[in-house]
Amino acid sequence: MRPIVCRTLRREYRLHPPSDEVAHLLRFVEATPDLPAPALEIVDIPVRLRDGFLVATLPSGELVEGTPNHLISAMHRIVLVDLIEGEPQAPFVHGATVMIGGRRILLVGHKASGKSTLALHLALAGHEVEGDEHLVLRESEVVARPRTLRIKEGSLRLVPGLPEQVRDAPFIHNWDGSVIRSISPTVGGRPWVIRAGRLDAIVLLVANHGGRSAARPIPGKEAFARLMSEVMLPQGGVAAAAGRLRQVAMGVPAYQLLLGDLVAAEWHLSGIASQLT
Repeated sequence: MRPIVCRTLRREYRLHPPSDEVAHLLRFVEATPDLPAPALEIVDIPVRLRDGFLVATLPSGELVEGTPNHLISAMHRIVLVDLIEGEPQAPFVHGATVMIGGRRILLVGHKASGKSTLALHLALAGHEVEGDEHLVLRESEVVARPRTLRIKEGSLRLVPGLPEQVRDAPFIHNWDGSVIRSISPTVGGRPWVIRAGRLDAIVLLVANHGGRSAARPIPGKEAFARLMSEVMLPQGGVAAAAGRLRQVAMGVPAYQLLLGDLVAAEWHLSGIASQLT
């Protein structure tokens, strides 16, 4: 049985489930982008059954015993700690990173703004989606944190022409009973590749569900102020990290996208990408 692979920017965690049934439940955490970088460190995590519950020994030595959701939550903690330890001085902006016309665009929005739904639409339209959780701002480049698109079942109705791959994607039940699916950026037929490089534009999303989409440029100072509510700063070197965020916000074009119709939103983003030098 093949392991469930969850890659970070420096490690490849391999969960070894005891059965196909358990593997299906744990596949929610799978993330397998190509990372053109030094070879990843391999970390194996055996999973076994005991008295109807899953038992796994994590790399830290911690023993996790419980339901599949317990182990999934533990893996989410592991990959976040891995990111923080690997990039100790970097700010992490919460947003989706997409490549449109060869330009890297960061989509930032509050919860329920439609960020992940838009990223899914862009992937299905043939654009490259690098990540849907954090963009790491390094000294001279940026890089997306590997993570699949996490989309509530109810939001899928907003995306026309969904392939069966989306309907069959791994899922968990949220605290309110709603279904959240984990959808690979490969859903549109393109490989999932994450490269470090330059950021070309920032697009701040404002939800306009059921309405039209419209875009307008905004000043860098406004972009920085709004990004401050969507950034995770390191515990040490907060001022330097905030300064790096400001430098990025002031150094690349920034826009606001009123996000309604997804096709129109894609048109606006393509127009923004075509104007970037």
